[in-house]
Amino acid sequence: MANPFKDLNELKRDVEVYLRKNRSSIYNNAKRISDFFEMACYNNIVRFYENNGYDVQIKNLLKNKFCYKCTTAGNPINYSYFEVTRKVGAIRFIFEIRHNINIQSYHTEDTFTTPDICVLKPYSIREDETFYESKMKYYYAANKDLISFCEVKNFNPYPELLFNFIGVVNELKPNLLKKRTNCGLRHIATTLMVSGKSNKHADRIIKNLQLRYHINVLSDLFAIGGATFGRYATNRLKTV
Repeated sequence: MANPFKDLNELKRDVEVYLRKNRSSIYNNAKRISDFFEMACYNNIVRFYENNGYDVQIKNLLKNKFCYKCTTAGNPINYSYFEVTRKVGAIRFIFEIRHNINIQSYHTEDTFTTPDICVLKPYSIREDETFYESKMKYYYAANKDLISFCEVKNFNPYPELLFNFIGVVNELKPNLLKKRTNCGLRHIATTLMVSGKSNKHADRIIKNLQLRYHINVLSDLFAIGGATFGRYATNRLKTV
């Protein structure tokens, strides 16, 4: 089984190269490989939108640098994100690609989970002053404002990880498990992004899940992440 962990300096360079392309640099003082892998995957989702006709723009730089939200805690206003826009006919559509935002369940209004990357309608971050017993505010996005999302795992794929992802999709966007009519905007379908390479059993599970559900399961991204999200390769990814 291939090792899912990549050299930290190499992964950091991947992240910094993409930010330089967008005339920015990294603000975070992250040290964990898993954090940099999340950053790289976040950049790849932005790249997907670039390659599908969206204009992308960095928002909310901190000290002129891009600050990734590598934690589920914290006020989103203190972190950077990408805004993507696309014109269909006379209408310009705007979306935000966010990192570690709490999302309201599809099924119940008072429960939440936090996907690693999400595509949201603009200006959808809300505050709840009653969530905690203290006076601390809870920040989240309503389920109706969630377009799609991605989960990022710095592991080799294994059965429980793969099946658990289906549970998360069912909790947040069960309607995305089946193919929908494309509205012309081309959003990425719900996607599991895994750093390590799958074995034969995991390959069979991935194949079966992708046949059964309208999802993407991407493995071995440390080795082929750039190729997976290249200009022409993104046409092979499922969209909603």
